[in-house]
Amino acid sequence: MTIHETQDKLIDHLFLFDNWTDRFNFLISESENLPPQCPGQLLHHRIEGCQSQTCFHAYRNESCLIVEGWSNSPVMGGIIVSIIKVFNLSKIDELKNADIYFHTKSGLVDNLTPMRRAALEEIIRRISILSRQT
Repeated sequence: MTIHETQDKLIDHLFLFDNWTDRFNFLISESENLPPQCPGQLLHHRIEGCQSQTCFHAYRNESCLIVEGWSNSPVMGGIIVSIIKVFNLSKIDELKNADIYFHTKSGLVDNLTPMRRAALEEIIRRISILSRQT
């Protein structure tokens, strides 16, 4: 699947639910896929300014992007799991030319608290920077 297809799949899945309460409940249920405690290698990749303890690390491994994250907030945890599903093992060459739009087209970014929105935007910024490095 391409990055656009995986983003579209996430958006379609969110729109299976009628309202944002149910969409957030879905994200909260996704957070259960994270370990109960932050893995040690993520501790120094904290998202600053986030009220919850949220860590996110993306790095390049040869031709792919590797994405890891964790949060003690169920909503942010669900967002992290969704981002991992969309971007982990993405081809760098494809990511360089791809738009990252799942958060705007789904309306997710408009339905988050300001701090969660800033955390999500920071995560997307980190992915964007890595995708453009040579």
